[in-house]
Amino acid sequence: MKVILFSTQWPEYMVELANALTKRARVTLVVPNNHRFTSRHKELLNESVSLFQYKLVLHKSIRDNFHMLYNILKIIREIKPDILHIQANGHRLFYWVALLKPNKTKIVNTIHDPAKHLGDKASEKIKDDLVKKLSKFFTKRYIVHGESLIPDLAKNYNVKKSHIVSIPHGHFEIYKKFKDHNFKTKDKNYILFFGRIWKYKGLQYFIDAANLIIQRHPKTMFYIVGKGEELSKYSFEEKNKDNFFIDNRRVTLGEAAVYYQNASVVVLPYIEATQSGVIPAAYAFGKPVIATKVGAIHEIVKNNQTGILVQKMNVVDLAGAIEKLISNPKTLKQYGSNALYFANNFMAWNQIGHSTYKTYKELL
Repeated sequence: MKVILFSTQWPEYMVELANALTKRARVTLVVPNNHRFTSRHKELLNESVSLFQYKLVLHKSIRDNFHMLYNILKIIREIKPDILHIQANGHRLFYWVALLKPNKTKIVNTIHDPAKHLGDKASEKIKDDLVKKLSKFFTKRYIVHGESLIPDLAKNYNVKKSHIVSIPHGHFEIYKKFKDHNFKTKDKNYILFFGRIWKYKGLQYFIDAANLIIQRHPKTMFYIVGKGEELSKYSFEEKNKDNFFIDNRRVTLGEAAVYYQNASVVVLPYIEATQSGVIPAAYAFGKPVIATKVGAIHEIVKNNQTGILVQKMNVVDLAGAIEKLISNPKTLKQYGSNALYFANNFMAWNQIGHSTYKTYKELL
């Protein structure tokens, strides 16, 4: 079986998926040469993966977009894959590729987020409504990262549930291979909020829960790492500012690895969500996760096993969960061990490769 994996982003995910599929198919990875895919990503690819790159165009130039689509189509028509597996509908102009691809090629479409998140201005700038509407005409099978997301995708995309498959998001142990040994954090143990900062992430609840904990555990440190909206929108208590460490930027993968490695607990106080790449990364480093019961998060955060689930927008519950773990070192260690075990046994890329390949075979 010949498979092309096509994406405009998610380089770590694409490398892991490509490598996992090589045991079962002839894999070609098609990714941008000007958007996050680095020489280190190339080094981590299995030698049997064929790599083709194209220049991703994010502006409206007709000439540049035509040239990009031409180069993508040229690769697809030369390889004539049995399966063309795209991410998030491929590209805002992908319907042209779908129209002109080889007739025998079946398209599989992984949708990481069935709907755009609250206050996520970065996603709102992507004008992909047309390709989203048209995707059901060229997609033979959709993939989501959680059973709970199947009805959401069916409703938002107006497609049959029978056309949707749930395959877990794989762990992100790959972060360890990017680790920056020259990068140091201020502390060796802290409570970590990591990732893009938008309204749906619930950062204010993290801050408010931290203020409650600091009253009883004044030496506890809280790390906020990520880029997004202005932090001036969030309210910090002046007396507790020394308990917060803020790195308000898009950190490198090597720096992210250090932040995860040194954290005691990773907290996701989301107001709404589908799933999250933060959890697979935390688990890969053996870190327990405290998260709200939104989206498909409850499918991978096993309550009182790999972490703790709390109700969204409940500061007292969130603070109580954090305090439970930092006050009980044995429980904290056990949950971390459980998280690592879960990552290696239920989020392993070999299993995900098997499930993905099975999905392909059902279409041929």
